[in-house]
Amino acid sequence: MSHGGNEHVGGPNPLISWLFTTNHKNVGVLYLVTSLYFLVVAGVLALTFRLQLSEPNNVILGPDAYNRAMTLHGLFMLLWVTTPLGAALANYFVPIQIGAKDMAFPRLNALSYWLYLSSGIVALSSFFAPGGTADWGWYTYQPLASLRYSPQIGGSMMAFALLLLLASTTVGTVNFIVTIFRLRAPGMKILNLPLFSLGWLATNLILLWAFPAFMAPLILLVTDRLLGTVFYTSAEGGPLLWAHLFWFFGHPEVYILLIPGLMAVGDIIAVSGRRAVYAKPAVWVALLVASFQSWVVWAHHMFQSGIHTGLREAFNITTELISIPFAVIVIAFLLTLVGGRIRITTPMLFALGSLALFIIGGASGVFNSSVALNIGLHGTFWVVGHFHYTIVGGGITGLVAAIYYFWPKMTGRLFSETLGKIHFVVHMVGFNLLYFPMHMLFDMPRRVYTYVVEAWGPVNMVITIGAFTFAAAWALFFAILFHSLARGSKAPDDPWDAAPYSLEWNIPSPPPEFNFPHGIPSLSPTGKISWITTNGASPSEHSHPHLSPWPFIVSVGTSLIGVGLFMSPPMTVLGLAAFVAAIVGWAYDDLKDRFKVVIEAIGEKWPFERDNNFSLGMWTLVIGEVALVGPIFSGYVFARANSLLTGFRWPAPGEVHPIELGLLNTIILTTSGLTATLAYLASKKGERGRTVLSLTATLALGLAFLGIKAFEWWELHAHGITFGTDIASSFYYVLTGIHASHLLAGVLVLPYLILKAHKGGYDGGKAPGIEMFAIYWGFVDIVWLFIFPSFYLL
Repeated sequence: MSHGGNEHVGGPNPLISWLFTTNHKNVGVLYLVTSLYFLVVAGVLALTFRLQLSEPNNVILGPDAYNRAMTLHGLFMLLWVTTPLGAALANYFVPIQIGAKDMAFPRLNALSYWLYLSSGIVALSSFFAPGGTADWGWYTYQPLASLRYSPQIGGSMMAFALLLLLASTTVGTVNFIVTIFRLRAPGMKILNLPLFSLGWLATNLILLWAFPAFMAPLILLVTDRLLGTVFYTSAEGGPLLWAHLFWFFGHPEVYILLIPGLMAVGDIIAVSGRRAVYAKPAVWVALLVASFQSWVVWAHHMFQSGIHTGLREAFNITTELISIPFAVIVIAFLLTLVGGRIRITTPMLFALGSLALFIIGGASGVFNSSVALNIGLHGTFWVVGHFHYTIVGGGITGLVAAIYYFWPKMTGRLFSETLGKIHFVVHMVGFNLLYFPMHMLFDMPRRVYTYVVEAWGPVNMVITIGAFTFAAAWALFFAILFHSLARGSKAPDDPWDAAPYSLEWNIPSPPPEFNFPHGIPSLSPTGKISWITTNGASPSEHSHPHLSPWPFIVSVGTSLIGVGLFMSPPMTVLGLAAFVAAIVGWAYDDLKDRFKVVIEAIGEKWPFERDNNFSLGMWTLVIGEVALVGPIFSGYVFARANSLLTGFRWPAPGEVHPIELGLLNTIILTTSGLTATLAYLASKKGERGRTVLSLTATLALGLAFLGIKAFEWWELHAHGITFGTDIASSFYYVLTGIHASHLLAGVLVLPYLILKAHKGGYDGGKAPGIEMFAIYWGFVDIVWLFIFPSFYLL
């Protein structure tokens, strides 16, 4: 794919330029190509199980093969396709739309992509593991996902791949939040942003808690499978613990999938209708309200799980209320069309089609919010139809519209409007043949690999025909894009006459490496775009390449580790070596200031004017870490409450965990928090000696804490208290283990900070590295202050 970012990254070899790139546009292209590849994988899996269901008593797939195909199709479409497809366009266009030269942290942006690819490689490799891949459904049913019922190592590989993917997404989320809040052009207020960037900001605010919150139950699943803990096999935890933790992530994930495509639809409608978005502030408020409400509806997925009737009624109400902000958004988009001079282009057709499909999906979802109706519909194909109308219809179809809309800017090439409109017809016919008849199967269970009821056969055959028609639409889509690259005519800079609407249509197609050749964009209070000229490019634009090998090498290491842990120990050793080498190389580059692509914050920074990019990034990461640790503590409270019903006796204070050791570690860790703060204060004053001394003291105290904790674990094992002794020991080991791993990460960073401080790297009074460390270390301290009373005093 030809575009401006790659023309400027330099390097002796184009392949090396792509592998080592940190330019946001190149990263966006990598995301786009990879997510579309995974879409093909997931689509082929879907076609296989649709063939199996096309008629009664079919034998194309056996039960195990069907379950594996269904599991991977669901997981890939939700996590490796839809969200990354939005991330592809966001990586490319959000920095341009806000007026930034690049993302706030270019190397972390590249790392996010390579970890995403690494996770997909590990997930696909699980196909070839002995016993096959995960077969427990995309929801990861408990206890079906336990070793007792799913002993194959492919399931553990899939869990590891999911953890890698969540780490990738968390890194990207922090980067986007800092970028949007800190790197906007002068005059670029939040409400001046196009809806796509506003939607991506809302998406990332949800992502910041949702994906770490999903990491929590996954960690418990991995420890159940690999270490023998009993979170999902004990009476105190069990399937209900998984259900609460999963759906606390699962329903916000619906809006993560939906919002990027839906907001792109709003932009396309405004541009194609020649009108500003109707009631744009109301749309932004509705987005924020929906983002908040997404956290208070999760239990509507659990109406049949035995939860209290009062709780079911409460979630019935919150589920119905969440339709209100989306109704506001849809009405605003429709009113934007009123009185407009509408041009029917391919992006506009897909935008209108997406809106229509989303309305149908939302209407069918209202039925599911009713407890009474949900009991009848929950386990049937009605829900499958509703979900796909919402996510594939509203979300993915909206992203297809966005790809067509942004394609000329990304490639500098036009596509065939005639072929695009034919694609729209095939897409809509195939989609509705595929998903609308599913509502007619409201009496057919949705988790069976075969059936004997003859009346379901004709409907399933129509659905299967629709599936292959929809697949043909995607094949046509890819053909259109390839034809555009090979034979498309040169695109003008603004093919949609959208220059007054958004910055990307005011720069060349494709954009140059640092986006804005005319200078720094600036917006007047009326929204008029002007340019602040600069005296030549900044040094970072010429004297240093936009390249770093370390994100790529990190992903090579994690891929080898992920596959090797379960299939080849020598591969694990090689992966660990690559991973350690990448981290050391990354630190060495920083120590020598070798990566000098500086992305300055020169415009609007509200509401974080007093922060810098690094401190805001660390505070954002800490908020995400709260979403990781918080659900595990919630699970601990859940299990302790359930122990009153099951008769399990929780250990009395001092009975298992010596209070003296816990208190000693509390004193050590809080003292280390003080020394970390002193190091930061000394660095701000440029006092090199005190900075080094305080950091060294923090290192010594951190090692002392870890030593005492290792001794305590050793003693517990010596007395027969292991990971799987009971639910109490499981929570103790996992919570203290997560805390110790965070502490160890800080301890490993400290030698670098000490060395840099010793060499005068923080003499100028600016020490973002030490400030970030102090914030992080304070979080580690606070987590321990929850752990200590929970296990030693209560």
